[in-house]
Amino acid sequence: MALRNLHGNSSGSADHDVASPHFRIAAARRMLYRAGLDSQIGGHVSLRVPGEDAFWVTPFQYFDETLPEHVSKVGFDLHVLEPGTLSASPGINFHASVLKARPDVNCVIHTHAKTISIFATTRKKFEVYYVYASMFADLVTEFVDDPSLTPDQEGMAIAAALGHNKVALMPHHGSVHVGESLEFATVETIVFNLACEYQLAAMAAGGQPMDATTARSYRDAYYKYGFREQMWLANLRRLRASDPELFQGMASRS
Repeated sequence: MALRNLHGNSSGSADHDVASPHFRIAAARRMLYRAGLDSQIGGHVSLRVPGEDAFWVTPFQYFDETLPEHVSKVGFDLHVLEPGTLSASPGINFHASVLKARPDVNCVIHTHAKTISIFATTRKKFEVYYVYASMFADLVTEFVDDPSLTPDQEGMAIAAALGHNKVALMPHHGSVHVGESLEFATVETIVFNLACEYQLAAMAAGGQPMDATTARSYRDAYYKYGFREQMWLANLRRLRASDPELFQGMASRS
């Protein structure tokens, strides 16, 4: 499914600017909030600006507060290029570091989600205890906070720890997620949180992880049949009911 079909607008008229990066970022944050990944005013969502050493990023606020006009455009050097109506969140150095280190990545999400954060404290290996977890098999690593690092040093350390992986767990803190698109990264963050919940419960009950061959078959099926695309569209439809303010005055927003 092409990215242009992920905006929930088949007519191309009234909601034409739901395709803008500002709207998509605001929608992503609200989806994360509605799915239980509340991070209070911490956490960030960033999206690479195509063809530029820059990214769009969010401010300090609850995820369900975000509107398109709150999003700022920031250079990899952290200079604000296009300010939003709220200042960009501090502590976004690692977004620039990851985007520079990973040309395959277009979106970086950082949350303090409760279930993921609890799982991270166990320091256990993430395994496939639930079908959704198959999308992350052997693609989860760990980054341990080091207060001796400067923000720039921390950014480079997070990028290095992440390597080729999709997720870096941060014990006692949260997690960092990356993806080829904002839509994919958002959906994967939502289902990763569920997978952590299932793993915690399964380990407590003495459950066993799925075998690697079956996990690969599930992962391939999810990719083949557009699970992530359809999950984004389904969550966007739900936002129309739960978050009507996000869609108000869309024609006047840029």
